[in-house]
Amino acid sequence: MGGETTLCLCCSIPCLLTLFIWMGLSLQNYKPNCYIEDFYVPALNKHINSTATTAANFIFFDLKLQNVMEENGVLYDTINLTFSYGLNPSVPIGKYTLPGAYQGHKKTAHRRDIMPTHGVNWDDAFAAVLNGSKVVFRVDLAGKVKFKRFFSYSRTKALVVGADVEVDGSGNKVRRKAIKMKSGGRGKPKLQLEAGGSLISSF
Repeated sequence: MGGETTLCLCCSIPCLLTLFIWMGLSLQNYKPNCYIEDFYVPALNKHINSTATTAANFIFFDLKLQNVMEENGVLYDTINLTFSYGLNPSVPIGKYTLPGAYQGHKKTAHRRDIMPTHGVNWDDAFAAVLNGSKVVFRVDLAGKVKFKRFFSYSRTKALVVGADVEVDGSGNKVRRKAIKMKSGGRGKPKLQLEAGGSLISSF
């Protein structure tokens, strides 16, 4: 009888440890990672006729949102993207809004769209990349998230990140890898132009 009791205890201890580890992981919340996967500005593509390019005053972008948590989902409130051009100071050129959505654990979602711009001197920007220089854009993301664990949601947390994006004479971002958006930036520019859309990859 005593041997059976010892055996049961030996079996239950690993199970309890596994349960405690799982509960510990489920209680840890991490904000989603946000990336600029792709960024293309046709007005700066020097391989296309300059008259045609400078008339194409829009930006193609690919935003990636990644939930890194193993056990918890993420509920996004409205996400606001602010696009700016230049440095010291940057010029606000547009705003893009994504509606709220739910993202399951370990899921990745993309938003690919075209952003109309306003207030950019494309002739000067094109002249800069034509001479071999690079121009800088800024993308700032602001929103709120909640974390779902079991059957309840956590308190609302702010999600505020941003990234600088260098663009060369190909019209593409210089860095070929995805650019991770980080907290802290060059301030919050005023917004001038609005557009909207929804996430296209499944959560």
